[in-house]
Amino acid sequence: MNPHRQGLLKGLLAAVTFGLSAPLISTLTSTGSPLALAGLLYGGSALALLTARAVRGQSTQESSVKRLDLVMLSLLTVIGGIAAPICLVSGLALLSAGSASLLLNLEAVFTMGIALVVGREHLSSKGIAAAVLILAGAVIIGGGTTSGSTLHGAVLIALACLGWGIDNNISQRLSIRDPMQIALLKSVGASVPMLLLAGLTGARFPTPQATAGVLVIGAIGYGLSIWLDLLALRDLGAARESVIFATAPFVGAGFSVLALKETLTTNLIASGVLMVGGVALMLREDHAHWHRHDEVWHEHKHLHSPDNQDPHHAHEHPNGEGVKADRPYWHSHPHLHEPIAHSHPHVSDGHHRHQH
Repeated sequence: MNPHRQGLLKGLLAAVTFGLSAPLISTLTSTGSPLALAGLLYGGSALALLTARAVRGQSTQESSVKRLDLVMLSLLTVIGGIAAPICLVSGLALLSAGSASLLLNLEAVFTMGIALVVGREHLSSKGIAAAVLILAGAVIIGGGTTSGSTLHGAVLIALACLGWGIDNNISQRLSIRDPMQIALLKSVGASVPMLLLAGLTGARFPTPQATAGVLVIGAIGYGLSIWLDLLALRDLGAARESVIFATAPFVGAGFSVLALKETLTTNLIASGVLMVGGVALMLREDHAHWHRHDEVWHEHKHLHSPDNQDPHHAHEHPNGEGVKADRPYWHSHPHLHEPIAHSHPHVSDGHHRHQH
């Protein structure tokens, strides 16, 4: 499977796990304060990622976080790991599960807008058509969900989506590093301050049973989802990832109907058809044209293959260290990208942020 297809699959799995988390969290908002619940969600994420990292061991293929990454990592932790989840939990307490899930479509809008305007990313005609279909589904499904919602709750969900839109674009820049390490540092950096502050201010914590539920939701809906989403951001870029991740609210709304017995509407069915069509179109995207790469020196995980060597990584290795000429292999080390001009299918990943 090529990296584009792999990125799409990882993005869909990230969307499903996160989409299920919002309606589940909404059933527990009355058990504790927003600060305590947000801290526990990222606490569950940290515990899951610590376990996964212990099982996997230290990766020799990935590039570890560097000192120069700490500013961006701090920003995404504060904005996407602390501020956005507090806004989400606060908004979920004021809205129905279905309404809140569907408002999360704003995350895709913010992510795509920032990626295209600020990040110089690009969508092909098929990518734009896919985005229109999925966002149209979001608009349709949102048209019948005003009952039970409040302006205050909607604003809080919108602020959470804005925070995650900024987070996604910062995360895309950091995705050349070890995604599991990034997700773990973000989770620990978000959960520890929130839980300490909740304890010091006397915030209300849920019962032990509810706490266990919140930790499990955090482990899957945040820990697993963040890790998969970072992998998708690496393979697809933030703009394309946002199109795929826009299916998360539909997953949440569908779960609200099936499991929480909320009303099934024609809007939900219509939006589902549009979103499935958008994802199918994105799977068929093939963006290729002549473009130039400038010289760059950086470090990240990359593939060497004796059969079909990636022209971006056809570099020499000192003393042949780590080279396995008889089979494809992945590794990470500082390397130079020589200037090159060529044409091939690509997305707006870390090597392809060029003008069109």
